[in-house]
Amino acid sequence: MFPSNSFRTYAFYALTFAGHLLPVSGSILNPRGSAGCTKPHTGDGVSKDFQVATNGGNRTYRIHLPISYNPNITAPLIISYHGHGEDMVQQEILSQFSNDAINPNMIAVYPQGLKGPSGQRSWEGEFDPAPGVKDKLFTTDLINHLEANYCINTSRIYANGMSDGGGFANTLACSPDYGAPFAAFAPVSGAFYTDTNYSDCKPSRSPLPILEFHGYADRTIKYDGGSGNGGPLPSIPNWLSWWARRDGCADPAADETSRAENGYRYITYSCKGIADIVRHYKIWDLGHHWPNTSITVSPINASPLIIDFFNAYHKP
Repeated sequence: MFPSNSFRTYAFYALTFAGHLLPVSGSILNPRGSAGCTKPHTGDGVSKDFQVATNGGNRTYRIHLPISYNPNITAPLIISYHGHGEDMVQQEILSQFSNDAINPNMIAVYPQGLKGPSGQRSWEGEFDPAPGVKDKLFTTDLINHLEANYCINTSRIYANGMSDGGGFANTLACSPDYGAPFAAFAPVSGAFYTDTNYSDCKPSRSPLPILEFHGYADRTIKYDGGSGNGGPLPSIPNWLSWWARRDGCADPAADETSRAENGYRYITYSCKGIADIVRHYKIWDLGHHWPNTSITVSPINASPLIIDFFNAYHKP
């Protein structure tokens, strides 16, 4: 969910963030190519809209192939979910994952949510979902469709989203079946309506890499939790500690590392001998926004940090 006037600022996201790119850490071993390898597609830098059959009907998504795309070389895939009341085009502009300066080599896909009773688009399990919607199934059908038509590294599929879309990314992470294809998850200002206690979540494997950004001044999805438009919400510290436990930290408090920076605090957990498997940016003066130094009160840009995080992990 965004403030009603937030879309007026989206146009400013067409900025170049090359100066903020971080070195990529980690290595990707044994890339696994999908059935769509060798099928002809050109990375022309133009996003395109398509439909995929699912749950007895068709659903829409937008796809952006990076200019570097080669149908004979496997590429990672990001699936990025928009917030409540927004759409796939707005999420593309907001995330900047179609900007080659931010994301030079990952395929970026933006699914379109269905309209709920209020006439606003949202996601299964979140605020105001469409009756009978099956977005988890849609996600699986979408991944199968993409793997059949593009050359995707099936060990490098990632989920991201803003607000309710971030909450839905977490819903996938907590699903033992529908979350299995993903290597890592990165919600932004996540609305975690489906994850309000430790036992709500049954991830497909452990450890599972998690990164989250959240403004301490967020009044829509409050940092300290409480009641949101869609019901109870966990506090972000509790939610982080649950993920640390799910990822194998015997004592999240003991395994937490916290570092104060100018305008934010960076919190990480190292579990099962894997450093920083759970990561979080607590941004003091940021409201319910995607962190960006140019148009929000934020000392960091989330988008290049998400790309760097995804580059560090592949599915075993």
